[in-house]
Amino acid sequence: MPTIQQLEKEIQRLKSAVEELTVLNDLAVAASSSMEVDQMLNIIVKKSIKAVKAEQGSISLVTEQQEKPFRTLIRQLDRSKQPLAYRLSDHITGWVLKNRKPLIIGDLSKDNRFLVSEEERKKIRSVLCVPIWSKAKIIGILLMINKKTNNPFDSNDLRLLSIIAAQSGQLILNSQLQEEALEKKRLEQELALARDIQMRLLPIKEPVNAGLEISSFFNPASQVCGDYYDYFDLGNQKIVIVIADVSGHGASSALIMTMVKGILHSIARKFISANQVLSELNSIIAEILPKGMFITMMFLVFDVEKKILRFSNAGHNPLLFYNNQTKTCQTVELKGCALNLLKNPAYSVKEISLRPSDLIFIYTDGVTEAVNEKKEMFGETRLTKTIEETADKSADEIINYIKTKLDSFTGKTPQADDTLMIAVKMN
Repeated sequence: MPTIQQLEKEIQRLKSAVEELTVLNDLAVAASSSMEVDQMLNIIVKKSIKAVKAEQGSISLVTEQQEKPFRTLIRQLDRSKQPLAYRLSDHITGWVLKNRKPLIIGDLSKDNRFLVSEEERKKIRSVLCVPIWSKAKIIGILLMINKKTNNPFDSNDLRLLSIIAAQSGQLILNSQLQEEALEKKRLEQELALARDIQMRLLPIKEPVNAGLEISSFFNPASQVCGDYYDYFDLGNQKIVIVIADVSGHGASSALIMTMVKGILHSIARKFISANQVLSELNSIIAEILPKGMFITMMFLVFDVEKKILRFSNAGHNPLLFYNNQTKTCQTVELKGCALNLLKNPAYSVKEISLRPSDLIFIYTDGVTEAVNEKKEMFGETRLTKTIEETADKSADEIINYIKTKLDSFTGKTPQADDTLMIAVKMN
């Protein structure tokens, strides 16, 4: 027949087993719920403190940075025992990370392996520290300080904390993945909204004028982009077409593009010539944009009544002019500094006389710099030849033909840059 001492010992063992199972069950319940990483870490630390009867505990996540190996620190304490939390040097958690194994310190005041302060040696008696593993990689460190019974941590505490750490690895990873997925979804929604706003800022349709036939094609390479085009009807049979390309890609370029549109709409009708508009625009954005960012732009004014095109260029791709009399397409160069590179650049104006069926073609470098599977660029020569092949067609047909040729050339090669082209044909 068991003695009273044996029964008490067995009851204590069963009680400990129930407490362990309770902790593991709580972690299992946490695993079934969707939590942010910090919430999950808080639960792990609280359950660990309760399981090993520690005064306080913490959990640190490991980073890839050598100089700062620990990124996130969550600390908890048993307030029934200790009103103030102690801080412990990173040397101890660093030891666990370096040696890749658990650590028990029975009496910190007698352990000379670690550089800790005198205050730490006085207040911290025992330490239990275990690594948290995930897929053969340490992703965190679980640290417990001082047992509430004033005894040092023992092998049973180590065994239990190691079990908790083993369970925690997957829990933390799952929470991180959930958090990343939510963040990705949020960013995708914001980008979709930004794209919708940006697309609404672009022209809904081409201007209607009996003397001009205008067609355009625009295909951003990403959700938001830095290519921009616009139309202005100045009255008196004068139509303005603007095409621009902001350096870089993504949200910053799109933001600048939106800003440029607003500025242009406020100044375009106040100036007589294209070069004056570019000069004024440059002086305004030079006060706003950071150095290193620039915008290429071409500003074209079609005088439909006089059949004259006057344009200025700020570092943009040269326009292509198809002369219907000679049946040839030629490059029309006009040098000019991109916007926001110089404080007071000088812009000039070039004039082209237009006749019926002549064609003006403008584009961004996403057209000529599109590459195929052999890393060959579509190029200006191929573009010029393509225009000559279809210049007798309508502006819409010309744009569609070039787009078909471009798609055939690039094949399955992913689009690397925004594609924008505009065809203007004289009636």
